[in-house]
Amino acid sequence: MRIVLAAEGTRGDLQPLIELGVRLSNAGHDVVLGGPPDFAAQAASRGVRFVACGASFREFLAEHAEVVDGHPVRALTEGFRYLRKRFEQRLETLLELTRGADLVVGGGAEMAASTAAEACGVAYRYVVYCPAMFPSREHGPIFTPWQSLPGWLNRALWPLVMTPLTWSVRSALGPSRRRLGLDPRVDILKLLFGSRPLLAVDPSLARAPADAPVPVDQVASLHPLEGEPLPAKLESFLDAGPPPVYLGFGSMPDTKPAATTRVLLDAIARVGCRAVVSAGWAELGDGPLPEGVMAIEAVSHPTLFARCAVIVHHGGAGTTTTAARAGVPQIVVPHIADQFYWSRRVGQLGIAAPGIARNRLDAPRLAFALEVILGNEIVAERARELGARLRAEAAASDPVRALIG
Repeated sequence: MRIVLAAEGTRGDLQPLIELGVRLSNAGHDVVLGGPPDFAAQAASRGVRFVACGASFREFLAEHAEVVDGHPVRALTEGFRYLRKRFEQRLETLLELTRGADLVVGGGAEMAASTAAEACGVAYRYVVYCPAMFPSREHGPIFTPWQSLPGWLNRALWPLVMTPLTWSVRSALGPSRRRLGLDPRVDILKLLFGSRPLLAVDPSLARAPADAPVPVDQVASLHPLEGEPLPAKLESFLDAGPPPVYLGFGSMPDTKPAATTRVLLDAIARVGCRAVVSAGWAELGDGPLPEGVMAIEAVSHPTLFARCAVIVHHGGAGTTTTAARAGVPQIVVPHIADQFYWSRRVGQLGIAAPGIARNRLDAPRLAFALEVILGNEIVAERARELGARLRAEAAASDPVRALIG
């Protein structure tokens, strides 16, 4: 089959489809991935053919860092402004890729792929990375921090969020769909999910809600299970003492990276533990660091996390999954979107300290969370047991078969 993969967003949005592309190619399919130019090198390193669609998502996040790190609802508004601005450009590229294809698969914040598939008469599937994307009484709307409300209130909140979202999507996509002879009054759920989405989440970590509005197939997360070797300098640091705390916020930007770095270092000093600070898109860890703290660039998370004492992260689906598979306790600092869901979920599973919202992050709160979780054998044992189950599920999962039969 000739298969077009399409994803928009951060590394957590693109990496699963890159890994899916590897599996599909290994199964003999002709695969091409369309995504932001930020990820061309990553796709090439995995042998996946890549075509740049639209503009740099990293640059967009950097331009709106003040919203992402403190105003999650406003971040959604900026996201739809980005959609309106870039949709036509992405659509044109995806139309070219889709002509003659047998299947289009969307992922992440991708909104143009289903329109391209519909215009070309090609089958469409969508890969979901978090159960909170499905409207449900089991959780609050994915774009909000309200994830611990009663079921009746969750059910009431979803229409309040979905109605303006639907109008925003229609205003952004309507003119292009009308030009292609398609109905501009699009149903946002049908546009995004298609008729049967694929939920790529380790089942023991989370499942689709019982009241999901569409039928759902579930497989394990598409993030890699096996890790790669670490840089020699990092290996030496890990060998030189007890397992460190990992601190990093992935693709989340930061308006004041030096100040955030000081918060992290202050918390580590209060607790008196070793640490690894990941730069990420926030560019943390720049400047002189105290003894026992090392700054790193992007490395293999499966390999590194297994050698850490606690993982402090932003709560992206991929990072949450990789930390859980490693069998290591977590502290989540949610910034936007599904990160609030994952913060609550790992707490429900008993493998994490209470989350700290990004706009409430300070040294005393982080130090307290670290003190709660470091050396807590009950939490550590829960994390180890869950990690073993998740690794077994991932090893047995067959996303290619679930996707195309």
